Amino acid sequence: MEEELSKRELLALKEIHLTGEASDKELVRRFVESDIIADLEVGSFVLTHKGRGLLVRGSPALWEYAA
Repeated sequence: MEEELSKRELLALKEIHLTGEASDKELVRRFVESDIIADLEVGSFVLTHKGRGLLVRGSPALWEYAA
């Protein structure tokens, strides 16, 4: 997976961050394989350190938290 995320990927990460769930199962599989999210239990996900960094980098409103 590329280090720059598409809008679709950013929206999926935001959904996972806010709800712990994801509606896009294809992206979930790719995110788990790329160590961007961790599968806590069936259908419950959490962003890894790498995933949080990608979300912050792709979301200008969150840049103040990157420091």
